[in-house]
Amino acid sequence: MSYYGTNDYSYNSDFNLRIRDIKKGNLDFGWLDNARDKVEVRQADPRRGLLLEDCEVGPYSIENTPEVVRENRGLAPRGAILAEGSEQPDLGPSLNKKSDVWGYRVQRYWEEAMSRQWNVTTDVPWRDMDKYEIPDEIEIAFCQLCTLLCEVEMIATDLPAKWSHHMNSYFQEVKGFIATQAIDEARHAEVFRKRALAGVGLMRASVRGEHALKGILEADSYSEGSVFLHVLGEGFILTLFRSSEFISPTPVEQRMFQLVMQDEARHVSYGLQHLKYLMDHCPEIRPQINGFLDEAERHLTGLFNPDQLESMIVLGGKGTSPECIQRGIEVVGAFQGKQILEYFHRAERAGLPERRERSPLLELQERMIAAISAN
Repeated sequence: MSYYGTNDYSYNSDFNLRIRDIKKGNLDFGWLDNARDKVEVRQADPRRGLLLEDCEVGPYSIENTPEVVRENRGLAPRGAILAEGSEQPDLGPSLNKKSDVWGYRVQRYWEEAMSRQWNVTTDVPWRDMDKYEIPDEIEIAFCQLCTLLCEVEMIATDLPAKWSHHMNSYFQEVKGFIATQAIDEARHAEVFRKRALAGVGLMRASVRGEHALKGILEADSYSEGSVFLHVLGEGFILTLFRSSEFISPTPVEQRMFQLVMQDEARHVSYGLQHLKYLMDHCPEIRPQINGFLDEAERHLTGLFNPDQLESMIVLGGKGTSPECIQRGIEVVGAFQGKQILEYFHRAERAGLPERRERSPLLELQERMIAAISAN
């Protein structure tokens, strides 16, 4: 026990006397004095049930919440009545501004996350794996990819968990959404680990990749961590998942990528909408975010370490013959170009069109492909 409250209620005579009175039926109903005026919360569409957006009314609405939350530093949900003069414990939230965490449409992302959960154990057709013959080099390359993806998903699990308790409880929708993200990412790590173990096993862990991923976890603010993880990192991974028809050896892996892709798209969308909200409501932070992304984009290239890049070339070219390797280089080059262009498009939509001009990504990609081709 490392926290001791200001009052030991088990030995507080006033408190114990009051509880005994209540048990004798002597209620004073003081808590009814502060009852709020009733607000009307109804389903906008009965077919969809009662949505979080339907509850955005009166004092419960995020629109009616000040930009900086000062009165609540404990666990009270938005709209609860705080007793005057109470000694509410201070849980020390450091993210008390809406622009610190909020994103447009976050309520919708929560609803989607709750309705689209899936199960690695039963929703992937593992029993079909024995139907297909996979060449050894393809299987090994795919398990190398699965190893890196396990590492990626680990950091994507840790970042939401790291920041959740720093968020003011008035931002319950964001705290809830990133909790769903943490379980999504844990599920992704599970599916890639199970796929590798069902094949030839986990392969070599990535030193450079993990240095890149550490940059996400060590971001100085939640917004920096979010833009690195959601917009940049998961954006790149989402493009990888969408290109799964080139890298999946069989329909089993294709189904696996389809399932993780639906989660990843939701995470990227939240990150994009948080960045857009930040740019709209806190434009003075633009130089800081741009300076952070200048470094983050360089960090990200660590994910394409030689082991990883070669395995993707083998998967993209579907073999290790010179012809396959040449085709794999072309496929991976096109795929990386698509990753970068889609990232620039997202940054533009979020209000950062200057990323296309100041980013080192295109130059780094050209140097990487040129070095491989020269060999």
